[in-house]
Amino acid sequence: MSAQKLIFLYSDSTFTPWKENIFGSTIATFLKATPDDYYPYVTHFVGFTTEFADFLKQFDVVFNVCYGFGEVGQADIARWLDSHAINHTASTYEVQILAKDKMNLPQICEEIQVKTPPIIELSDVAFLEYERYIVKHRMGSLHLNMLVFDASEIPYQTLMEKEDYIIQPYITGREFTVGVIPNEDGTDYMALSPLEIRPDDNREVYIAGQAYGVTEKILNPAMEESIRQEIMQKVLTLHKTMKIRGMSRTDIRIHNGEIYVLDINTMPNLDARSFLPSIALNEGIDLKELFRRILLVTKSAFSYELRAVSYEI
Repeated sequence: MSAQKLIFLYSDSTFTPWKENIFGSTIATFLKATPDDYYPYVTHFVGFTTEFADFLKQFDVVFNVCYGFGEVGQADIARWLDSHAINHTASTYEVQILAKDKMNLPQICEEIQVKTPPIIELSDVAFLEYERYIVKHRMGSLHLNMLVFDASEIPYQTLMEKEDYIIQPYITGREFTVGVIPNEDGTDYMALSPLEIRPDDNREVYIAGQAYGVTEKILNPAMEESIRQEIMQKVLTLHKTMKIRGMSRTDIRIHNGEIYVLDINTMPNLDARSFLPSIALNEGIDLKELFRRILLVTKSAFSYELRAVSYEI
């Protein structure tokens, strides 16, 4: 049987809203990791045109690693692909928006009996008993444009100038990120062992990345096996409940023995320096095997999903 035609669809990080970590060198790595039964091609996203849609339809599958284009985000790319019935690897627009909008998280978590920090109105901040709060962009990346403040020093002026943000209690404790990927035969999903995000000192306030000081990635962190299994099970349940396709990565914190979901990423970055490839490789799953599994569930999903829904960009 001849190899299927696969095309990697991407936009260089300089052209995406949140400057995701993907470059030509990233795509070169992807090409080397393409499963043997696919013949790979590459294209940069060029715009929402009928001509470009017709071009993409020539391929058996679009491996979607396009995290946006200009001011448009990854969910809108998926919506456009869906509207043209183009077979691609990412979750649908509806699923991505459900996960991206942090206002949805409390209700989703409540339905599956998983904790998440409550969303607080600015007018209530001064009257609650929380010691510290965190401000996040409602629709953006969890680790960008965030603000942490103490209840005793509420930055009203700064908050009044912000748009599309949410306020939550700042949850102290250990932070982990958990990847979910397809199992070996593509019939189900599996959670990978948590990776810990740890500050380089003993400070209480820290965020993955460098915004509030240096953090470190710790594979195989020391923790009780029962807690590890509980984290993995809760994250896996969340992934399945939301009907996320292919892969996801969820950030959680453990506070006073309780697991709190902070954020869900339906399109984790696959650059070798990013979280999900590191977590998978730690369990013996290299990029080529990860791609094989993602393509396997994509083929199954597209065989029964009605995806020719009309949308406007």
